[in-house]
Amino acid sequence: MNMAVHTPLASDNQALDAEQALLGAILMDTSALEKARSIVEAGDFSEAIHAKIFEAMCHQQDQGGVITAGLVKMVTGDADLGGVTITEYLTRLYQNASSVANAGQYAKAIKRASLFRTMAAAGSDLLERARAASVIDDPAEVASDTIDILDGVASASMPDSLRRVSLGEAAVEAIDAAWDARSGKVIRGAPYGIPSLDRKTMGMRPGQLIIVAARPGMGKTTAGVAFALNSAKAGHGVFFFSLEMVAKELGERALAAMCYSPQREMITYRGIAEGSGLSEEAFSRLKSAAERYSKLPFIIEQEAGLTVSQIAARARRAQAQMAQKGQKLSVLVVDHIGLLRASTRYAGNKVQEVTEITGALKVLAKELGVAVVALSQLSREVEKRNGNDKRPQLSDLRDSGSIEQDADMVMALYREAYYLERKPNLSEEETLRLRESLDVMEVEILKQRQGPAGRVRLYCNISCNAIAELLP
Repeated sequence: MNMAVHTPLASDNQALDAEQALLGAILMDTSALEKARSIVEAGDFSEAIHAKIFEAMCHQQDQGGVITAGLVKMVTGDADLGGVTITEYLTRLYQNASSVANAGQYAKAIKRASLFRTMAAAGSDLLERARAASVIDDPAEVASDTIDILDGVASASMPDSLRRVSLGEAAVEAIDAAWDARSGKVIRGAPYGIPSLDRKTMGMRPGQLIIVAARPGMGKTTAGVAFALNSAKAGHGVFFFSLEMVAKELGERALAAMCYSPQREMITYRGIAEGSGLSEEAFSRLKSAAERYSKLPFIIEQEAGLTVSQIAARARRAQAQMAQKGQKLSVLVVDHIGLLRASTRYAGNKVQEVTEITGALKVLAKELGVAVVALSQLSREVEKRNGNDKRPQLSDLRDSGSIEQDADMVMALYREAYYLERKPNLSEEETLRLRESLDVMEVEILKQRQGPAGRVRLYCNISCNAIAELLP
C-alpha cells in the first residue's frame, strides 16, 4: 500500500534534535548503541542522512569495528548537511548529546515520532482512497488496510509483556530465558528470599497473579512484608499497597525483620511501636538498619479504599520513576484483596465484585510485566472442619472461585501452633506438637500454573516479622 506524502508534523523538529542527540551519545560511548537498537531501527529516523549514519554504526558494531567520527565523515560524504561543514556537524552532534544515560530517552522520542508519521501517512492515504473510490469498491478492504497499520502502531506502543508475537518468537524467547537462567545471568522471577520456596516456585515471575491466602493470625502480612523486603534487598523494585496499615506500622514490621537475629536481643514490631522497653543497643541496631536499607527500591502506598484502576495508575507512575533511577519495578503487593474497592457495576454482589477485582489484577500484572502478590482472607469453613487438621484448601478461598481461576499461583499459610495455643486441655501428644511447631509456618502451594502443588515448611517468628529457611 503506497503511503501519501504528508506535511511535517509538530514532532518532526523534536525528532531531529533527538536523532542528533542519540548519534552524538553513541559517538561519546558506544554502549549507548546497544540500548538504542532495542528501541529503534534505521527506518525510524526522519532525516535520511541520520538513518544512514545509524545503519553504518550498527553494521560497524556487528563487525566488531570501532565507531568513530571518521565513520560519520565517510558515511556523509558530500551530503547536504544544512549548510554546515562536517566538522561543524560533528560538533553539533556532540553538543546535543547532553548525557549518554539519556540514550534510551532519545531513542524512544525517535520511535514515537516515527509512529506518528506512520499514523499521519495512514490517515492521509485513507482519505485519498476514500475520495477516489467508487460505489463498486469495497470500503471494508480500504478500512482493513488502515486498521492493520494503526494496529501495528498500537502494538509497537505496548509493553513487551503484551505485544503480539508469533509462536516461533515466543519459543525463541523461552529458550533464551532458559539459557540465561542456566548460565546464571538471570533468575526466573523476583525472589521470595527463601531458597526452598524459590526453588519450588521459580520466584515471583513477571505477569503472574500470586495469591497468598490465610485465616487471620496465620501471618499474611508477615509473609507479604518479608517477601517484599527480601525481593527489594535483591535489587527488585517493590510497590507495597498497604490498605490496612499505615506506613509507620509497616515500617515497624520491616525494621523488626531487618534487625532479627536469633543470637541477639529480640526486637519485636510491637516493642518498636511502644518504644519504652527498647534498650540503647536496640535503638542503635534500629538506626543502623534504617540507614542500611534506606535506599532500597521499596515504595509504600498507605491510602485506603483504592480501586484497581487507581492502583494501576500509581503503579505506572512508580514504574516510570524507578526507571529514571535505573531501577525496575518487579513486584506489586496488595494487602489485601478484601479491602480493595470495586466499581459500582456490581454493587452489593460480593462474588461479582471479587471476580472483577482479581481479573483486573491479572490484567495489570501482564500489562506492567510485574508480579502482583495479593493477600487474601480464607473463609471460616477452615474453622468448621472436623478433626485437628485445619490446613487450607482451594475451596476455602473467600467470596469467589475467580480467585482460583485468575491466579497463576495460590499459596495458603498454616501455623498449627496458632490452633494448639487456643485449644484447652491439650493432650501430651498435642503439647509436644505445640512445642515442635511454635516457630513453624507451612506454605501450602495449592495451585501453580507452571509447576506442581506441594508444601514448604519455613521458620517463622511472627512477633519479629521474620520468615526464613527452617533448619533441621
